[in-house]
Amino acid sequence: MPFEIQHCLSSTGTKLRYGISSPRNARGHIFILQGRAEFIERYSETARDLAARQIGCVAFDFRGQGGSVRETTISEMGYVADIAHYVEDAHTVADYVRARHDIDCPMLMTHSTGGLVGINLLLAAPTQFSSALMIAPFFGLSGPDWMVRLAKVISASLCKAGMDKKYLPGQKMLSPLQPFHPENLLTSDKGRYERSFALLHQQPDLIVGGVSAGWLNACFRAQALLDFQLAEAAGKASQKNGQALTPTTMILSGDDRVVSNVATKRLFASHPDVTLHEVAGSRHEILQERDDLRGQFWDIFDNHIHHHHANWFGSANQQDMVEAQVAS
Repeated sequence: MPFEIQHCLSSTGTKLRYGISSPRNARGHIFILQGRAEFIERYSETARDLAARQIGCVAFDFRGQGGSVRETTISEMGYVADIAHYVEDAHTVADYVRARHDIDCPMLMTHSTGGLVGINLLLAAPTQFSSALMIAPFFGLSGPDWMVRLAKVISASLCKAGMDKKYLPGQKMLSPLQPFHPENLLTSDKGRYERSFALLHQQPDLIVGGVSAGWLNACFRAQALLDFQLAEAAGKASQKNGQALTPTTMILSGDDRVVSNVATKRLFASHPDVTLHEVAGSRHEILQERDDLRGQFWDIFDNHIHHHHANWFGSANQQDMVEAQVAS
């Protein structure tokens, strides 16, 4: 595995598991924010692809998933009380890695729920990262409007009744340990699906299953604030003649049935600091998809690096050499 895995503690005592992939002569490092129920090992192939580009990365498990601390008596339950806690986790790991390992990450890369966390990081400090790339960001839940409204009512009602650490209806029996099904929501690539399946069988303590009322309600609350946060950031940027948001590339999955592409487009299609792309035919997890779909992702990624981190390669000739190495 390309990651060196260690642990750190937040200022409030939260134990977090993080991993560093730092190839020899790394030109820069990327800070990765995972999606719900993910864990460091799922990014091993991505880390190797980055290493081929002479780029390192730092990934970590949010509290409540992977090898980080669990906050419920049912360890498999997906739970967080507030997205601000995930933001705190990100700050903790980034600061610790900078202080302990002398690694700074000028680029942010996120997947799904990590995008919701990431946008809060970027809006709070637009210059913290030089750029960001978000994959299938979770700015809204996919599905009919009535279903989304019902999910909001149920999760909020359960939380109000003190049942935030209870499964949502239908979630208790949900498990990632399901054999590959051609119509699954995540990926059409059987081999990559089964590789993740095997990892969880080998390390069952990494498993996160169904969603709690608290987790979904925390996400809905954070999503509801986005319009106000974006407008506020734009106003401040206008007053200071600065940027409202870190330069960001968002890559949507064309066949996503987990997050709402409509919500992402509504929020960011006309945003001056955001470039939107869509990988047609991809399900929610582009990095776990077929080679042809992942290839489209890496083309967009390489273009993003060329525009926002050209200094990592020093010259056009060096960039050409790295691209030739990746292609081979």
